[in-house]
Amino acid sequence: MHVVIIGNGISGISAARAVRSLNQKCRISVISAESDYFYSRTALMYVFMGQLKSEYLKPYPDSLWKSERITLIRGLVEHIDTERKNILF
Repeated sequence: MHVVIIGNGISGISAARAVRSLNQKCRISVISAESDYFYSRTALMYVFMGQLKSEYLKPYPDSLWKSERITLIRGLVEHIDTERKNILF
């Protein structure tokens, strides 16, 4: 089984982690045109105001993707063909 998740935000990474916890053997790929690793966009304003250190923007270590065997693919999804199970990016 190959699970493909679109988006490297909190929802995408939470979904990837949930899939991994249910199935240790499946392939998981996350496609994202954003940064390589998830960071909390809502917390940015607190960093700018000096109320939070920038290292707290990332709730997961960069090693999470490797340790959970999640492949990160840089790209912008343009089309999803559900009949053929293909994604064009």
